[in-house]
Amino acid sequence: MAAGVWSEAMPVRKINLAVSLIAATLITPSLSTPAHAAERRVIAVAPGPLDRAIAVLAQQSGVDIGSAEPGLSRVMTRGARGRLTAAAALDQMLAGTPYTAQRLGGGSFRIVRRAVVRQPVARERQPKRPLTPPPVEVSPEIIVTATKRATSRLRFPGALTILRPSSGVNIRNDAANGMDEAIAATPILQSTALGAGRNKLFIRGVADSSFTGPTQSTANVYFGEVPVAYNGPEPGLNLYDVDQVEVLEGPQGTLYGAGAIGGIVRLVPHAVDLLGVSANVSGGVSATKSGDPGGDIAGMVNIPIETGVAGVRAVGYRVVEGGYIDDIRRNLRNVNRVATTGGRLDVRVVPASGWTVDAGVVIQDLTAPDLQYAERGMGSLSRASLLAQPFSQQYFLGRVVVDRRWEDGLHLVSATGFVHRDAESRFDATRPIRPNAPIAYDTDERSRLFSHETRLSRAQPNGAGWLVGVALIHARDAYARKYGAPDKLRDIVGVTNRTLDAAVFGEAGLAISPALTITAGARLTHQRTDGDPIAKLKTTTYIRGLSSTRLDPTLGVSWLLTPTLAAYARYQSGFRTGGITVAPGVGRVTDLVRDTIHVGEIGLRKERHGPLGLSASIGASLTDWRHIQADLVDKSGFPFTTNLGNSHIYGLEASANWVPLSGLKIDMAMFLNETHVADADPALRRQVGARLPNTPPFAVSGSVGYEWSLSADTHVSIDAGWRYVGRSTVGTQAPLDVSQGEYGSTHLGGTWTRNTIRLTATVDNVFDVKGDRFAGGNPFALAARNEYTPLRPRTFRLGGAIGW
Repeated sequence: MAAGVWSEAMPVRKINLAVSLIAATLITPSLSTPAHAAERRVIAVAPGPLDRAIAVLAQQSGVDIGSAEPGLSRVMTRGARGRLTAAAALDQMLAGTPYTAQRLGGGSFRIVRRAVVRQPVARERQPKRPLTPPPVEVSPEIIVTATKRATSRLRFPGALTILRPSSGVNIRNDAANGMDEAIAATPILQSTALGAGRNKLFIRGVADSSFTGPTQSTANVYFGEVPVAYNGPEPGLNLYDVDQVEVLEGPQGTLYGAGAIGGIVRLVPHAVDLLGVSANVSGGVSATKSGDPGGDIAGMVNIPIETGVAGVRAVGYRVVEGGYIDDIRRNLRNVNRVATTGGRLDVRVVPASGWTVDAGVVIQDLTAPDLQYAERGMGSLSRASLLAQPFSQQYFLGRVVVDRRWEDGLHLVSATGFVHRDAESRFDATRPIRPNAPIAYDTDERSRLFSHETRLSRAQPNGAGWLVGVALIHARDAYARKYGAPDKLRDIVGVTNRTLDAAVFGEAGLAISPALTITAGARLTHQRTDGDPIAKLKTTTYIRGLSSTRLDPTLGVSWLLTPTLAAYARYQSGFRTGGITVAPGVGRVTDLVRDTIHVGEIGLRKERHGPLGLSASIGASLTDWRHIQADLVDKSGFPFTTNLGNSHIYGLEASANWVPLSGLKIDMAMFLNETHVADADPALRRQVGARLPNTPPFAVSGSVGYEWSLSADTHVSIDAGWRYVGRSTVGTQAPLDVSQGEYGSTHLGGTWTRNTIRLTATVDNVFDVKGDRFAGGNPFALAARNEYTPLRPRTFRLGGAIGW
């Protein structure tokens, strides 16, 4: 009998459970040759409903696991991780639940209710779970949660990327990682490099400009179920203790509303474990060539308050990135140091069967005493400025998520979030004609965001099912400015925008046949944006702005060609709101026109079911982008916002994950695109025919890693990665048509793990490539066309971690 999930003859009230377990087996085919139950394998079963966890474990272990018990979908398990036998994995998975595993003949197991479930029982000491399990080779059924209807990655009708810690060069398990790690792992993601907390993310070439301002980002970032911002840059949250990063290529207007025209980046944190106490501490030191040393330290503790009912998870971290750029005019070395301090606190409560309530806060403080750019002709990694150009950001996110699951598959989610972001910047605006008379340009940003969404869904991994929901957003973004001598700054006109966004949305997937699923949906949005020109942050009056009602449809098709190969096609639209914005010149404002986007895409996706083989995807897309909103700077360096014009983006992307033999993994990804500005704004005639900024026509990344066992509890791995970014420009017209990119960077790493102890060594930018991540920095010096943002020089890091 093939390894998998089976069920005995049972009464009618148990048929639904049997069907769901059998379906899980069909969707996740087992290995062709069953493994003996005593064989140790790499097991990685995520926390979740017990019935799904059993199905995944059966596939990963290669043994038969069955049950005739009702209600398994309502029981949560903490999962199992490590190189384990099937019996040991079941012990981990069933600990703290009212079920146990009975061993049957032929290496099979049956899940049954414990003889005594209400009396305290002494549990056998479980094997320690490794702090960081070896890279998972088995790819059972990867479920995409950012779709808001749990859908298997194979059957999702669109392009997406999922990044996990300790998988090639994706994202690491320590606090030294951040969004830069995710960007390096996939060429689909691009970013500016003004500095953490000020960078803009771009997905699949949908890039508006290199500068931050009052416009919405083209890529929305979510922390779990709630957005981290409405307008402005990506806040640079640390990825420590994050389970995975999901990138859904856009637009995603039907599910996520205004602003998601490029796509969604969803950070999925580790959930509170209600079944066991756990903790870990990690840290590291780094040395950068010709720069200051850096370091990081982080810790996590998870404590069940009442087993299976309530618990807390706390995370804290401190990261210091040593500077490596000198300012020769002020006679200072390594001025571009960055320090990030933050933490999270999450509480989970299960008040009744099927109900889960998660509440949490994220706090992060970021300080950078100076900018990241250098100037050509000033010596290696040097510049000359009269003033320090610091940046600071204080960020707070609060969230409450109520989750209700019924045994028949009905799923209710209600998520509420609140964001409080304050950021201050200074730029050196000293005029070249008076180089010894310092002039400062200061910005003060105050962003407040309230978001709420409630949705009800029923989903199947093949994409069938339905979803309906309502959403409400209230955002207020103030952008104040000052200009003048540092001791005599005067207020100049800024803007405050207040946006109210209410929407109802829905999506349904219909299985025409077992192989063919069609998905259709729409979002009806009513949005009003009021603005006010301000000279200070406080304002009491608003100018009535734009008010609009818009329908954004979506249509997708998924066709299962073989059990491991599917084709997809998709159409989706989206938009960004307009409003009052800063116009060219000092003291002027104007109305910004809403921009819209329409995307059609087709592709193929192959999943690897088993320890060896190929997982890959390839897709092509066509994007029609109208009235592009962009934050720009004029020739004097003053920022303004305008509508650039229209553009078409032609994209081709591909990725592959190949495991040719046990322990060896090879990853490759690439993105090709062609894009030009057409029908430009009459005031910006020279833009016609220019490429959109920050969109290299070619980008590629790759990695190779090998892991082997020295003993049952000791493992060693090595990995190497390379990334190439093609040429792009800062903007579409002089003086912003300055080249950047055209560099390649290499990474090497090694890890030694024994039980809960991990030691790591990495080398980034192995060949010490200077490169240019972003041909900018200080907008008031862009006219000289000699700014560039170099890659961090060759950097060594030694790290370690221990868990309990």
